Amino acid sequence: MTSNLSVREARPGDILEIMTLALPCFEHIPVEQMLGNVSTPEGREAAGERHLQAWREHAAEFAMPCAITCVHTDPETGENTIIGFAEWFIYDKPRPPEQYRKTPFLLSASWVADESEREKAKRWLQPVIDKRVKWLGGNSHAILMYMCVDKAWRRQGASTMCVQWGLDRCKELGLPAYLEASEDGEPVYRRLGFEEVEKVAMDFDGVEGVFPAMIWWPPGTKQEDKVPACP
Repeated sequence: MTSNLSVREARPGDILEIMTLALPCFEHIPVEQMLGNVSTPEGREAAGERHLQAWREHAAEFAMPCAITCVHTDPETGENTIIGFAEWFIYDKPRPPEQYRKTPFLLSASWVADESEREKAKRWLQPVIDKRVKWLGGNSHAILMYMCVDKAWRRQGASTMCVQWGLDRCKELGLPAYLEASEDGEPVYRRLGFEEVEKVAMDFDGVEGVFPAMIWWPPGTKQEDKVPACP
């Protein structure tokens, strides 16, 4: 692990640098393209505004910051470069059905102008939403929504630091942590204690995408308690 790395709360002024890093990591996924999450100047600006709105909405109800960056500090110049990013939505109090069944803003596709494309995006995203409701319900929990590291900095500890930041918060609060894993991310999550609980299958008009749904359970969780909140 590189000693010149640190994890910091993301600031609004970081957003374009974050999107420049994050969007290329996910834009190969069809639904991300449909949502406009593409790494063009316009795409980065629009996606950044959406993420900022999601941060503001979360901050209005919950205490924990939901966006962090992994920063490399050059030991000679002191220059800071964002090399990793994670979005941890930590719901540190129970929520009633009208709240936890409401689609999170970043999964709502509400900004997609074309109605047919918007409805298609919603249909593609519904399995993700349904699986989260099934396993988490209104219980307090954390969701790792996005996590990425600059390709040039992978396998140097940045991913572990971004994930561990959220797990440390979860450990303090006694909360489970949930995510849908990419192929690259799954080994990191397993190493840090996440367990696969189910598969999330997304049908991109005949092209299937399958992602493991994984949960990190707080220490001491009994096996019989590792069950869906809404069977």
